[in-house]
Amino acid sequence: MSNDRFLLIKAWSYILWGDVDHVLGQLLVAELTNRIPVVYWPTHCLHNGYILTNGFELYFEPVSNYSIFDVAKPEYTYYPPIWDYENLFIEDQNKDTWIYRNIGDLLSSQENVVVADVYYNIHELIPFIKKNHPAYGMSSQQIYQYLFSKYIKLRSDIDTEVQGFYNSWLKGNHPILAVHVRRVEKDMIFDTRDSKKNGNQYWNKIYRKYKQKPEKKGKKLYKLFAKGKFKEPNRGYHKEIKKYIDKYNIKKIFLLTDCEDTLKEYKNIYGPMLVYTNCKRIKNDEPVYHMESPMVVRRRGVEIVKDAFIAAKCDFFIGNDFSNVSHGVTRIKDWADKNIKMMYWIFKKRKYPVNVMLVVKSDKPNIFSRTAQRVIKFFSKFKKNTEKRGELNAK
Repeated sequence: MSNDRFLLIKAWSYILWGDVDHVLGQLLVAELTNRIPVVYWPTHCLHNGYILTNGFELYFEPVSNYSIFDVAKPEYTYYPPIWDYENLFIEDQNKDTWIYRNIGDLLSSQENVVVADVYYNIHELIPFIKKNHPAYGMSSQQIYQYLFSKYIKLRSDIDTEVQGFYNSWLKGNHPILAVHVRRVEKDMIFDTRDSKKNGNQYWNKIYRKYKQKPEKKGKKLYKLFAKGKFKEPNRGYHKEIKKYIDKYNIKKIFLLTDCEDTLKEYKNIYGPMLVYTNCKRIKNDEPVYHMESPMVVRRRGVEIVKDAFIAAKCDFFIGNDFSNVSHGVTRIKDWADKNIKMMYWIFKKRKYPVNVMLVVKSDKPNIFSRTAQRVIKFFSKFKKNTEKRGELNAK
């Protein structure tokens, strides 16, 4: 590998596990292009609480022996052409336009430094993997696990916390089930009944997302009169947990959640079986983002990373299929397919987030909608008869 060919992997989403996922994809690009990878998460990343530090290295060991300072040299050439050695530390506010960032151009670039600040899923890169590469013939999940085990190493202080918690609370209590439950998105409803509405960030953009009105009596009336069937957020977790308990004689349940309400619910149901870390959690009706001191921000990131790596030490895992944290857990180690269950709503072969309310069509209208239909039918018939009488009188 030439020591003057680099792939500088900058932040994409500014969400810790989302950016880990982005890093994994770009590490594969580095291998396919025979470049030295360098990861740099700037100060304004969500979990980088320090000034002029690399956010990635607050949690993980460097992926190579080089830093961003090694790739910022006047004699180097850069791609995309918006970059030069003086502006590598700043953010490109127009990266969402994807100008100069298609896969083919990045893979074929001959510049010394290619800057990677957009996200590629592994399955998009599989067609470019050649037979002499170790990942040739692997599935996307296998490639993610290959890259994770090769490059992503915890900082020693975080690894010590993970091992200490495991030894104190979980070791000797196998089989253990880890469960990741995201807090309920109360301000969000997904309505599948209108297929003409677009503009949502999830898969299959044919359903409607709209803000739910504040809790009022009208909400209950809406449910009664709506011609639809409601799926309540996070329903189904307990049914899946029971399956694992009955089939595998689960001894402990390790809960990952960002929600105080969820923790209280699970403590009431599972009692001494439940194990969880002492981390910052918020209630369903509290805002997600708020200002904290730099030291605390870094601590929040440690809590997120720590929970994921503890979950990977468990025997089974139930996660949220729309969560970067859950997918991160599945990539830390090679899980057997039967040992993982990713939760989501599914309606007409389309996936929806399990932690939001979903409204689906109902084949059998409820009593209120049937009554409304009869009233409409009656007045339509009455109107037609009136019109006919009017025509006859006119003659």
